[in-house]
Amino acid sequence: MKDGLWLEDASFRYGDLWVLRETELHVPPGRTLIVTGDNGVGKSTLLYVCAGLLNVYSGHVWLDGHHASAKKPSELMRQGVRRGFLFGQGGLMSNLSALANVTLGLRYHADVFGWDDKEITQRARDALGQLRVSQSDFHALPAHLSLGVRKRVALARALALEPNFVFLDDPDGGLDSATRNLVYERLERFRDDSRMTVVIATNSRQLIDRVGVHPMELAHGHLLPEDETRRSRRA
Repeated sequence: MKDGLWLEDASFRYGDLWVLRETELHVPPGRTLIVTGDNGVGKSTLLYVCAGLLNVYSGHVWLDGHHASAKKPSELMRQGVRRGFLFGQGGLMSNLSALANVTLGLRYHADVFGWDDKEITQRARDALGQLRVSQSDFHALPAHLSLGVRKRVALARALALEPNFVFLDDPDGGLDSATRNLVYERLERFRDDSRMTVVIATNSRQLIDRVGVHPMELAHGHLLPEDETRRSRRA
């Protein structure tokens, strides 16, 4: 079985910009991949491809042996693939409260788990509480929340389904020190969880140092260890 995340001969591009060129990648359960790269190189797109939110032009993307881009989310969920995604700008629904943003994904998959409204609400409250979101903010719209709280709400939404695949786009971007440390604590838990496959797109040296994982750099459609990429640029 293809456990974890696999990219096989995967290619993707926007016009003339290659994000991936015949890429081979394996991130097994219990491992964290950190991807760096210049702005506009396609780090966010790489996350979308790995999560199956964008289809590759050629090649394959597998999540625990299941074709990521060929199935509806509930189909993958029934096969044990639970994905959590943190978008770079949070991606919260502006017309929904913090609590409703978290319950939204839970309701979408309620038929898979047999959850009723009471359990969905409690799971959402628990997820927000774990990210130290104050109950006074549960019913506030995103526009009325600080950037740090919005990021925590978005992370709570990504984690509410207890995912075994987590994709994080710039998770500490623009955060105050207290929220940043909270995010780092959570990332350290991910790193140490043998059940989780984690992919992070970031250029934050503080995050990289805290997580303690040697990053790969995305450049010209290829993923290479950062030191190799820099040597190739100097050559």
